[in-house]
Amino acid sequence: MPGSRNIPFTRFLASGRYLSPAVLRGILIPMVPEDSRLVFSCGSGVTACIGALAAVHAGCRDVSVYDGSWSEWGAPSDLPVSTGSA
Repeated sequence: MPGSRNIPFTRFLASGRYLSPAVLRGILIPMVPEDSRLVFSCGSGVTACIGALAAVHAGCRDVSVYDGSWSEWGAPSDLPVSTGSA
């Protein structure tokens, strides 16, 4: 997905619990401008919810989950696909 960033959902957790809002902001803000719209995806849309909730805990306001995720986007279609670093 062009413009996407990869943050494994495990980065938002420690011992099965969310990290503090300040730590979550420290993970998210360097990767995206502070007031950006954040759309989370994963392989099927399930673990994307962990990232989306982490963003809400971090104080992000414009957060959503693309529930089709890669299983929909990556299916044969005319949607753009990029590889490598942005």
